[in-house]
Amino acid sequence: MSFLVSRNLITKKWCRVLVCSLTLAFFFGCATTGQLDRPNEKKSLAQNKFKQALQASSLNQHDRMVALLKEAVELDPSESVFHHYLGRAYFIKQDLKQAEQEYLTSIKLNSGLKDSYQQLGLIYMQQANWEKAIQYFREDLVRPGTLQPQQVYNWIALCFYNFGKKDEAVREWQKALEIKDNAGIRLNMALAYINREHFAEAKESLRKALSLKPRFSQAHFELAQLYLKEEKIDQALDHFQKVIRLEPRGQLAKKSREYMKLLHPDSKNNG
Repeated sequence: MSFLVSRNLITKKWCRVLVCSLTLAFFFGCATTGQLDRPNEKKSLAQNKFKQALQASSLNQHDRMVALLKEAVELDPSESVFHHYLGRAYFIKQDLKQAEQEYLTSIKLNSGLKDSYQQLGLIYMQQANWEKAIQYFREDLVRPGTLQPQQVYNWIALCFYNFGKKDEAVREWQKALEIKDNAGIRLNMALAYINREHFAEAKESLRKALSLKPRFSQAHFELAQLYLKEEKIDQALDHFQKVIRLEPRGQLAKKSREYMKLLHPDSKNNG
């Protein structure tokens, strides 16, 4: 999953983030109708509906997946995993209200179903409900076995940033970097520092991003602009040229050419 964000720290892709499946094993017993009492018959039928729903999911048949999971929930409403996967199906269809309700039901039935906490955080993040998003991401982190904890810290930091709490955002990014250094998170921190006019820290963070990912065009572009602020024209031009070489048809390359024309209007090295 990418850590890269847009210039204002709100990624356009995160709302299409893939929902992580729980690593669970399901064991379904087989028995004839005559061997089962009525409650067990319903549970067995619910399990079969659930298996069919997973098959529908693998074929990207999301409407069928929802219908089968709703049948499974109706047959066995106390099974938390059914609610979790129904929430997942609604999330894929971007029915966030229904997804929220199913995830909340799943953790009410089973408070240890940690992936539901992460998905609730993503729902609230998409709704710009930053405080609730942070709450549920933290609920995920305090439980053992978090998938991609570095990304969860990154999401918490983005929530704090968009909530206007820049210092808290930087602290969360620092926690993410304690797990492993990451160029995208270094860029995020640099943008936060730039927003607060902490330009020296921003330059350091961008340099570290580029040491990890030398072909990181956005980091080159941001660093070029910082050099312009310091009137270090040669260094700025060098990084603008790198942006153009790395992504000649991209928007950052277009902006880099505009800067270079302003700085050296007679130059032939504008890409």
